[in-house]
Amino acid sequence: MVIYRLIYPAVFILSFTIFFLIFSVFLNRTYNNNRDSVIKITRGDNLRSVAEKLQENQIIYNKYIFIAAGKLFGKQNNLIPGEYKFSGGETYINVLNTITDPSVIRTVIVTIPEGLNIRQIARLLQRQIGVDSAKFVEESKNDSLIKLLGISADDLEGYLFPDTYQFRFNSANREKEIITVMFSTFRKRISGDVQEKMKAGNLDLIKLITMASIIEGETKYEPEKKIIAGVYYNRLKKGMKLQADPTVQYILPGGNKNRLLYSDLKIESPYNTYIHKGLPPGPINNPGLSSIIAALEPQESNYLFFVAKGDGSHRFSATYDEHKKNIELYQNYLKALEEKKLQENNTNQNNQQAK
Repeated sequence: MVIYRLIYPAVFILSFTIFFLIFSVFLNRTYNNNRDSVIKITRGDNLRSVAEKLQENQIIYNKYIFIAAGKLFGKQNNLIPGEYKFSGGETYINVLNTITDPSVIRTVIVTIPEGLNIRQIARLLQRQIGVDSAKFVEESKNDSLIKLLGISADDLEGYLFPDTYQFRFNSANREKEIITVMFSTFRKRISGDVQEKMKAGNLDLIKLITMASIIEGETKYEPEKKIIAGVYYNRLKKGMKLQADPTVQYILPGGNKNRLLYSDLKIESPYNTYIHKGLPPGPINNPGLSSIIAALEPQESNYLFFVAKGDGSHRFSATYDEHKKNIELYQNYLKALEEKKLQENNTNQNNQQAK
């Protein structure tokens, strides 16, 4: 009798627990607060950390129920990295399946910044959503898409439009799909007015996008893009070398540097505008629309030189003598700025040690 008295409550508690868990997982709805919630699952996340993200973002009410469900269905090791958008009102099991079941159609949100080259885009996509970077670079050499542009090129550098995209996460050939989507966006963005202005200015596509990519590489400061475009067109008209640092950055074996060395400027390559006159053979990154417009609508001036001021903007000049003075002025300014930062860092370190 004593055994039965112990068994009955235990069976009741177990039955109630199972019923509660089944109700919570299959029937209980998540938050439905009329807003989309986005969470990102990375490769280092586990079931507990994901459950905490879901609860913090008001996608689920109770992280412990979610963790129990994940373990009950053996899905704790099936988490698929990516960015997920939930609209609310879903069951726990639907949320669990969305982030663990590869057969579920899902999308991920990815922002491709302006000015990245194909290799950099490939690495970004690999980090964020697990794309095969080597396969992505290979797909960028898609002959059929290059033919649609009507250009002579080895890959689609310059023609993958930077934007915020919602890609299908588990498509059979997502590298090719992403390339196609970005390329299609590029074609849409340069249709209409852009093409009309190209015809009016007697510009072909490859020269336009190549110039736009150099402008994109030089500055993110929007008010100066058309001025910089004007400088480069002035140099081309006078038969001067462009001497554009971004074209050298593009050919560096180890990727971009904070500061180029004189030895870098001597690297032999058709893309090195310190050695060769004219535009390089093709784009050096994938520019945004504002840089493309700047290449179409350069600001008229007599400027031939510019130097970085250290705050994202530039000082322009028409003569080499002016340019030399500007270089000296802003090199001294930057040197003083670096020394000030160094002193501040040393002061902070000393203060921390004193504590």
